[in-house]
Amino acid sequence: MVKDFDQEDPFELKAVEISNGNIELQVRVMAEEFRDMGTSQQEIMHMFGDSFYGGLYLAYVQLGKTAVEKIVSKVYGNIRMEKS
Repeated sequence: MVKDFDQEDPFELKAVEISNGNIELQVRVMAEEFRDMGTSQQEIMHMFGDSFYGGLYLAYVQLGKTAVEKIVSKVYGNIRMEKS
């Protein structure tokens, strides 16, 4: 299924600057968003390391691979299982 571009799509990703430039918080928020959309931990780490994904890559370059991996691991470790 191909969806036509909709200017008012509420699910379109939007870049938002977090005040005070807290890059660790930005990484956490981005990782949470992609995790909640079903992106695997391996996929998100690949995205952080790929310059095609500008915001993710900028954080990766500023913090380094080890720091990003640590934050992403925490995010993926904090998944809550809902009770049926």
